[in-house]
Amino acid sequence: MDNCESLTVINQILSRHFPSASLDFIDRLIERVEDLFFGRYSGYQSSDTTYHDYKHTCEATEAVACVLDGHIRGGNPPQLSFRDFELTVVSSFLHDTGFIKQVGDDGGTGAKYTCTHVQRSGDFAAKFLDEFGVTDEEIRFVQLAIECTGIQVDVDSLPFDDDRQRFLGAVVGTGDMLGQMAAPDYPEKLEGLYREFAEAATYPGAPDSGIDIYTSASDLMRKTRGFYEGHVQFMLETQWSGVYKALEHHFEEEKNNYFRSIDANLDRIDQMVQPTEVSTKSV
Repeated sequence: MDNCESLTVINQILSRHFPSASLDFIDRLIERVEDLFFGRYSGYQSSDTTYHDYKHTCEATEAVACVLDGHIRGGNPPQLSFRDFELTVVSSFLHDTGFIKQVGDDGGTGAKYTCTHVQRSGDFAAKFLDEFGVTDEEIRFVQLAIECTGIQVDVDSLPFDDDRQRFLGAVVGTGDMLGQMAAPDYPEKLEGLYREFAEAATYPGAPDSGIDIYTSASDLMRKTRGFYEGHVQFMLETQWSGVYKALEHHFEEEKNNYFRSIDANLDRIDQMVQPTEVSTKSV
């Protein structure tokens, strides 16, 4: 398999809570997802987005597994089965596949699908999971869980079968956000995120999405703290139902290392932007 250190953490958590369960399904599926991202999946090109890449997918899915671990350790409802865990991890691994272009799609990069990638990811998941014998009901859950990663999602409006599924969808959305913002290289990757937004803004139908609000990578970086404090925290508490609190049971001493890393990243971003602002004012 290609380099994804998060797989070790995910498998350790799965084995801890479900020691007698087989990991064959997860391992085979992840191998095929890797094939997709690296251009070895029939009919698809390799991933060409610099921010929403395979590394981000792994980091997001590790965060999902950590939240699930904390939830199980905390002993709070809903009680989760091994299949719940499997399908939630699967949803995370597939949540950004909509950025990947098919063979023959030669215009621009997959970033042009920024505004439609959630729907595209769900559509791909339905085709992809069919080869693994996943039931129609399970595919429907995976698609809804992927929808929970939308930056403006209204989770309560999604037609989940029950509160357990809705909880798992919130975990996928939470893991996606925490995984990316806590990543060690998050500040450095923001320039790539801006380039993705800039390309998507020129794609038909995109300008009304709001992704054209940034004028440069520096502008995006200057607004990142406000984005986190004004929008992300709201989403974590409301749309994703505060499921992040389970991480207190995952980390030792009831600390949430994801938030500590995010705070450090925000401080570093502020420091990276400040010299640019000083230079601009002195011109």
